[in-house]
Amino acid sequence: MDVVEDSDLLHIAEWALTAPLPEGWTVHLDGEGNEFFYNAATSDSTYEHPMDEHYRAYYRKMKEQKQLAKMTEAQQAGEAAAK
Repeated sequence: MDVVEDSDLLHIAEWALTAPLPEGWTVHLDGEGNEFFYNAATSDSTYEHPMDEHYRAYYRKMKEQKQLAKMTEAQQAGEAAAK
């Protein structure tokens, strides 16, 4: 995420950084003091917050929509200039 180019999308990063753990997940420290997440019901463990991919996908979707809107605006501006 580019903080200048994507300043209108920074709220997504804020949401991700403050997201609560989904039900069933707990946070732990490994032997070196690094945080990891564990789900006792599924025995899954990860060093990434369980919701990270959700927020990455949402960011990509919003970024794509923003790019499509820019292309549409440019196309419409070009058509208007041609008239």
